[in-house]
Amino acid sequence: MAEQLSRDDAGTARAGSRRPVWRPPGWVRALGSSLAQAFVVAMGATFVVFIVMRLIPGDPARILAGPGGSVTAEQVERTRRELGLDQPLLVQYWDWVTAALRGDFGNSLVLNDRVSDLLGDRLVVTAQLSFYAFLVAVVIGLPASLLAARWQGAAADKIARLVGTTGIAVPSFWLALLLIIAFQGVLPTFGYVPAGRELADHLAHMFLPALALGTGLATLVFETNRAGMIDTLGSDYIRTSRAFGVSEWRIFSRYAMRNAFLPTMTIMAIQVGTLMGGALLVENAFALPGMGRLVVQGVLSRDYPVVQACIFVIVVVFVVVNLLTDLLYAVVDPRIRRSRA
Repeated sequence: MAEQLSRDDAGTARAGSRRPVWRPPGWVRALGSSLAQAFVVAMGATFVVFIVMRLIPGDPARILAGPGGSVTAEQVERTRRELGLDQPLLVQYWDWVTAALRGDFGNSLVLNDRVSDLLGDRLVVTAQLSFYAFLVAVVIGLPASLLAARWQGAAADKIARLVGTTGIAVPSFWLALLLIIAFQGVLPTFGYVPAGRELADHLAHMFLPALALGTGLATLVFETNRAGMIDTLGSDYIRTSRAFGVSEWRIFSRYAMRNAFLPTMTIMAIQVGTLMGGALLVENAFALPGMGRLVVQGVLSRDYPVVQACIFVIVVVFVVVNLLTDLLYAVVDPRIRRSRA
């Protein structure tokens, strides 16, 4: 018996002498999980784009080898080897994505220039257009949704919902054509002026493209935030706040708006990638020198590196914005912060 007690005491002493296992804080684990998910999504999206580009009819090696009538099979095969197109698809994808992560997108097969140089100024134009369209959506959609929710069922609410439903159904490129016809001679409808040259002229040239691109997102923001505000204003804690005499303005601005904005923030984050994709069509309508023309030219000429680089940039922007939105959720909503901790 004494021997058994001594063994138990020795085991307890050893257990007590062990150092507790360190575990990272909850926010560190949540950040690591979000980064891992973002990496998987980015790699999956780029792989799908890479495979789809190879499924498009047409052989870039045959196009680059020379005029169709004078090209031999040996010339096509030699060009394919020089471009690395004779390698297995997985090998091609690995070589491309590892180089892209270093910022090296290779050379254009048609324009004989570095893809990163081609993307430089064009990416700036597309980013500016997407940013202005986002501002249009916020400036139009959020105030309209708050007013419609505050006076639910009124004539202004019904008109705003009718306009919003129509805005969702109208494609951005079709709205771009309507704006060109309606404002021709009033506002600049074609061309681009850099912001560093003349800011007022730059904003005038970007107003109609931003309006055409941002209208669809504005209607989504309006519908989502209006529904969230109406649902929040009818919740139990809002009724309790009113019963305790809290002012209507404080309830509306501090309690309802903050909670209703969470699903709206998700919609806005998801639509960032859609904005950059839609910008490619709007740029062609307004003759803006952005990534839109580059993508169209690359698809028509089977210029794999150019198209893949443009899609890669859009995917990375989409993933990064969604990652930042996921982290912003924890800042806006304390409940998410506590659950992750």
